Amino acid sequence: MRRRRTLGFFVLMFVSLSACAGVAASCAAGGGSHSTFGGGSGGGSSASSSGTSSGMGGDGGGIFIPDAGDDVSIDVVMNPCGTECGPNELCDDFHLGLDDDCDGVADEDCSCSAGQVHSCFLGDPSYKDTPGCFDGAEKCSENGKWGPCIGGVHATQQCFKNDKTACHAITSPPFLTTDLKNGTGDFSADAVAGTESWTVKCPDGVSPCPSVSGSSPPDDFQPLQSGEYTVTYTKGLADGTTASCTYPLFVGAPGLRVELSWEHDLGGDGVDLDLHLHRPNDSLPWGMDGVAQDCGYGNCTISSLSTQLPDAPEWFPQFGQPPDPISWWKDPVFEKNNCYFAPRGFGLDWQNNDRGCHNPRLDLDNITCNSLSTNPDDSDFCAPENINVDFPPKGEWFRIGVYYYENHGKTYDVHPTVKIFCDGALTAELGSKGYYEPESSITFTSGDGAGLPTGNRFWMVADVAFRSNDGACAAKGCVVQPLYANAATRTPVMTNNTVAETNFGPGYPPPP
Repeated sequence: MRRRRTLGFFVLMFVSLSACAGVAASCAAGGGSHSTFGGGSGGGSSASSSGTSSGMGGDGGGIFIPDAGDDVSIDVVMNPCGTECGPNELCDDFHLGLDDDCDGVADEDCSCSAGQVHSCFLGDPSYKDTPGCFDGAEKCSENGKWGPCIGGVHATQQCFKNDKTACHAITSPPFLTTDLKNGTGDFSADAVAGTESWTVKCPDGVSPCPSVSGSSPPDDFQPLQSGEYTVTYTKGLADGTTASCTYPLFVGAPGLRVELSWEHDLGGDGVDLDLHLHRPNDSLPWGMDGVAQDCGYGNCTISSLSTQLPDAPEWFPQFGQPPDPISWWKDPVFEKNNCYFAPRGFGLDWQNNDRGCHNPRLDLDNITCNSLSTNPDDSDFCAPENINVDFPPKGEWFRIGVYYYENHGKTYDVHPTVKIFCDGALTAELGSKGYYEPESSITFTSGDGAGLPTGNRFWMVADVAFRSNDGACAAKGCVVQPLYANAATRTPVMTNNTVAETNFGPGYPPPP
């Protein structure tokens, strides 16, 4: 149902909070899907004419209580699974990430497992997914508590006003070149010609950060990884001063997206790690060079899929209609074929194949690169390896692995980080977090990529499955279960390729 909000409603809501005591079911905060990518663009921002940058409206803290002059006649879809604010913070799967008690903090009383990441939304949960509102992300600390909700555009910032006249949030899928000027609204209207510039701060762990390109003005940006980017726009004014504003760029894709990053030698070729994704609910052995049940560099790139090699991963039907799983899908909207824009020239290979994108797929295999390059079109750019399933099945476990293919004669250690995104929302960040007691990073030494006779190191990372979403009030998104050789000490499951190619590893957990 829809309810038009008035000032009287806000006053009544805060006066009657105590009446909710002991009635958690009827006073619980609701929420729809926990997805960072989605929702409309918008959410007002503040700007400075003194030459300094300022963020989008508010600091993300506290509760918005409108003044008499505020326009709060906002049409909002009310959540049928609960009212807006309750007396307690709720920790079940459905309410995780929501500010159930509307105190400007999410999940302060909820426990978690190190390495977990969850979307979060601050303030009245009924505004979640309203155009102009965007989730942030909260990460689980080593001590099993949720950290602060970072990023996003929230109800505490009056995101529901969806003010696009000022600088405002914009969205993009990975790989697609984005016109950053679309986020400036009317703020850029009085810019003196030739004075406009943009800088972009990438999400943590995204390195190298692509540079802004283009001309007159240079406002093109190609984000290669998912997450929230911070854009700063600066303009020159007729009186000789400058003014700036800051706004977020939310990057995400539908379905399952797994991204692998690691250190690369400065100016050199570096070492070669490979990302692997195992066919869901299948316990046949892995195959580092390519077997039908294991999507990796040997059988899951465009060169293998376009020639239909016998070991190419055909996990889903050839014909069907999304959102049902389907092997090949060519979206009638050109820009929605995400693989068409893969960097380093691979996107053109997908386009020339003219069948859309394959599920699963490895958009590109990053063998060697130059970490000093910031141009995504450069063949030496250190693009992350990523595997995608745009339309994943529900209730079926995928398994993720990382293989140290070759050290290329290098002697330095590398620390792989795997980020798992479900419908654009970061759900786990593993490798740099989530392992060992006390917590430390996963480390590959040069000997782990030295080759036979002992075999190269293979890390079995985690299992991930999308929830079945049965029922309107069921939890959405996916579940990630890190794999541990010893759960008490959070020791990772490490083996080598010779063992993995005969032994799938631990059994799957019960279906989510």
